[in-house]
Amino acid sequence: MTTPDDWLSDYNAKLQQIKTDTDRAQEELTQVGASATSPDGQITVKVNSSGVLEDIRFGNGFQHPKPDQVATAIMTCVRDAQRQAAGQMVEVMQQFVGDGAALDFVKNSLPHGYAGDGTDEDQQQPPARPASPPDDDDDNSNGSFLR
Repeated sequence: MTTPDDWLSDYNAKLQQIKTDTDRAQEELTQVGASATSPDGQITVKVNSSGVLEDIRFGNGFQHPKPDQVATAIMTCVRDAQRQAAGQMVEVMQQFVGDGAALDFVKNSLPHGYAGDGTDEDQQQPPARPASPPDDDDDNSNGSFLR
């Protein structure tokens, strides 16, 4: 039969294990982050565990194509890195809470396609924003309209 002192000792040991696990999970989550590189290898981005962009690097061969192409490549890399970081976060949380309602809550609070398990990445990305039309407001007179 378990005495009250044994029960209290077991309970304190469980609480200590929970604290140890929580500290470990918190430490692992602070290490989560990811980077992604464009297919041509010229743009690399890095995001933190929250998916916040921390760094952009351009390769030595980077040339200045149309700004819309650069923006699209950067955003694609950012989304890829954010997905990787979210997947890492889900893995850490899965180790801590296991499969079940708590992990489902974590996954459901992530944007579509970011749960890290590959089950929700089939949604089409929104189409790229069309290029802005050229500014044709200039009459090419190089002069003031005030005379």
